Amino acid sequence: MAVEKISVEDLTVRFRLSYDKSWTIQDKLLEVTRSVLHGDRPRYFKALDSVGLKVCEGEVLGIIGPNGCGKSTLLRSICGIYAPDAGSVRRNGRISSLLSLGTGFDNKLNGLDNIRLNALMLGMRRREIEKSIPTILEFADLGDHIHKPMKYYSSGMISRVSFAIVLAMKPDILLIDEVLSVGDLQFRQKSEQAMKDLLVQSACQLIVTHNLAFVREHCNRAVYMRAGQIVADGDPEEIVSIYESEFKNT
Repeated sequence: MAVEKISVEDLTVRFRLSYDKSWTIQDKLLEVTRSVLHGDRPRYFKALDSVGLKVCEGEVLGIIGPNGCGKSTLLRSICGIYAPDAGSVRRNGRISSLLSLGTGFDNKLNGLDNIRLNALMLGMRRREIEKSIPTILEFADLGDHIHKPMKYYSSGMISRVSFAIVLAMKPDILLIDEVLSVGDLQFRQKSEQAMKDLLVQSACQLIVTHNLAFVREHCNRAVYMRAGQIVADGDPEEIVSIYESEFKNT
């Protein structure tokens, strides 16, 4: 029986609409006054609406759907960035994520210092980090630029560092949010091969992407999300075909 690595049950995540937010004390007092006198309440929208998902060892799950359907919110909830408004998320294993390139980096620090900082934030121990640095530097392949402040890095250079850290971490559960297409051609080819290696090393992977060919080729399961809910779950070819047919009919 396959080991369950992620369990999401009735997960609901709400976001307060930005134009209703109170940024100052005066705004907050006005909000309270309107609430008492007129019964006004802040407005919210559900980014995720009672989502249920179980991912087992050996699964490479592609998550597809239109922009704003909740794909990235789901990954961030599994990662622990967003707390559920309802429902629960359970994780069984060491998680690493590539959710947004450059997250956790300090632009004032050089690349090497940022490697140490980011690896610590991902849960790596100092001894493990120092042992992994040569591998990270080799994969990132930035030469002397690794000693320059990261504020001078291009997005492609940042992607190299981010990706190299995750590869060195050898995570049990890997979460990836649409970052595989970043970087020059040579690095994309290098990253794709590294991803294939990770498919063997990681217990499971969840990948948010608009690259339907990638889902067909590399995933053994796919889910299609729409309006904060999972509307289809199953074989990648079947799920991608459903998504494509609905898109053509809109």
